[in-house]
Amino acid sequence: MNRFCQPYCIIILFVLVIATGCKRDAPTQGTIVVPQETATLQPIAEYYLGPNITEPSGIAYNAKNNSFIVVSDAHPEVYEIDFHGTLLRTIPTAGSDLEGIALSSTNDTIYVVEEKNRLVVSYLANGTKLSSFSADVATLPNNALEGIAAGKNGHLYVLNEKLPGMLLEYALNGTELKRTPLSLASDYADIFYSESEDCLWMISDESKKIMKTDLNGSLISQWFVPFTKGEGITIVRDTIYVVNDADAKLYIFNKPK
Repeated sequence: MNRFCQPYCIIILFVLVIATGCKRDAPTQGTIVVPQETATLQPIAEYYLGPNITEPSGIAYNAKNNSFIVVSDAHPEVYEIDFHGTLLRTIPTAGSDLEGIALSSTNDTIYVVEEKNRLVVSYLANGTKLSSFSADVATLPNNALEGIAAGKNGHLYVLNEKLPGMLLEYALNGTELKRTPLSLASDYADIFYSESEDCLWMISDESKKIMKTDLNGSLISQWFVPFTKGEGITIVRDTIYVVNDADAKLYIFNKPK
């Protein structure tokens, strides 16, 4: 090696070694990193909804009244409750096997899903039926529609429980816009759209966990809950509200940061 070149070659070699040693493989674009350890959320409060409301299966926040509306798969009514689970009023509907509920952004239209009939149905706030459309992807009658959320642009996000687990997106007129198979949990019991985060939150009864996903159903974060039969979820600011089908309770959790 030329003696004048020697110091420059050493410097170049040193830089190459450092650069190579610091290199990290960048994650593939669009890849969601799944947490290796999943924390268990503990309720900060719980309220019994019975005997008025048994087998609650869906919950939504009514910003206009600062209350919740709840459905039960055992009754055709929509129930309005306060933050402590006290019944405020009952709204009769013509539905059956109600499994999920959502409100429009203006709080004047109620959307429910009927599992066995595989229908998405809309009502006025007084229970007057507006319209319905079919959302039929299930292979078994008891593994059909479970949750619904009203998203931006008036789109509706609907969950099929399992076999297959599916996230469906519809326009308000019932036109299917997208369907996405889900493999995040054993089943999918309810869904909530977060406007502030522009993402979805889901709860699984059988897997006992809450999942935060993007609008395509890709996992962002997940947390366990200490019970099965969590069948309804909604979020108000920094608090998560879950209704449990088995014990007819409203559970309250701090929303994870």
